Amino acid sequence: MTPDAAATAATAFQPFAGLRVIDLTRVLAGPYCTYLLGLLGADVIKVEPPGLGETIRRRAGGDPALTAAGVSVAWATQSANKRCITLDLDAPRGQQIFRDLARGADVVVQNLRTGSAERRGIGYAQLAELNPRLVYCAITAYGGNGPRARHPAYDSVIQAVSGLMSLTGTTDSGPLKVGPPVIDYVTGMNAALAVVCALFDRQQSGRGRFIDLSMLDSNFALMASALTAFMNTGRAPAPPGNDAASRAPVSTTYRVADGLFAIAINEEHQYQHLFEAMGLAHLMRDPRYATAAARNENKASLRAELQRVFETATAAHWEQVLNEAGAPGGRVNSLAEITAHPQFAARGLFQRVEVHAGEASGQMQLPLAPFAVDGERGAIRTPPRPIGADTADVLAQLGIGPGEIEDLRAAGTI
Repeated sequence: MTPDAAATAATAFQPFAGLRVIDLTRVLAGPYCTYLLGLLGADVIKVEPPGLGETIRRRAGGDPALTAAGVSVAWATQSANKRCITLDLDAPRGQQIFRDLARGADVVVQNLRTGSAERRGIGYAQLAELNPRLVYCAITAYGGNGPRARHPAYDSVIQAVSGLMSLTGTTDSGPLKVGPPVIDYVTGMNAALAVVCALFDRQQSGRGRFIDLSMLDSNFALMASALTAFMNTGRAPAPPGNDAASRAPVSTTYRVADGLFAIAINEEHQYQHLFEAMGLAHLMRDPRYATAAARNENKASLRAELQRVFETATAAHWEQVLNEAGAPGGRVNSLAEITAHPQFAARGLFQRVEVHAGEASGQMQLPLAPFAVDGERGAIRTPPRPIGADTADVLAQLGIGPGEIEDLRAAGTI
């Protein structure tokens, strides 16, 4: 950990200090849930299969040496503040060790396929007998019941199945997926919220809870406005392209002198601010654009009026002029542009850490919690760890001696 990282960790908001979380998850959704808990102070023990560990550890895209050592950027994004152990959960002794871990834990989070944990003797009912205060979060693709309960999925499949893809793109392009794996991350956020709710309830009731959370349900939450509208009207919206969800007639993207610019104008006073700031105040007196109904009827010509003016200046000009006037708008940025923007730096959303794995080492910038409490977002206290780096220490805390640890290693159980 760098000196700056150590100072940040020492002063960070850590409400879950002393909370123990067993992380039996992989890829993105489950690991992001436990990552959030770890940022806020929880002791997270990450359980992976012996050998190569989780497959995403070696996903290409970052420092080649660290990736080869099993600490890829893709894995590290949601893996700091975790003690990493390996455990063969198909071996009876591995299952017993997991049960011993759960006996002393506050939270277990797993994203095995429905029924897999129970077959291994580590389902909620089995662990609750050992630890009635345990909060157990099961993350699956489709949930614990229903005809698809046992089906596997990834983010892109859920985007397709849920109907989200039908709401993106245009009529010409057809359905398109959202670029980043948004379903994975919103599922992780929902899981963290559910765990916190169950822990709060435990303070009152003294007992643990079982959380059934699916990627599909989380995506439906993202689509709440579209689903609710459809279920109450029977009308499915056409894919909007770059138009805003409000369908307000001018809320879309426009060409400016150096790229694209998006505006969202929904309220009557915002139209007045927009037209005045663009030198088009006369449009508020034009019968074609003076009322909401008229603007909807003459949307194409109104957009043409705006386009003619937008292309005369840069995005920076319009950001300043329109936002100061109270008309929301912004440049369509690339990742390079937004991460170089002073607003990005001002929010302090990333922390730089030193990462070491065998002979490989390097620096990574990793995300913090997407909210601040009294100015603090939690902190990375320990960087992402190599495969099984903490197995011996964690097992020793369970009372397993060095001799048995070596036997377990020789047998491939750890």
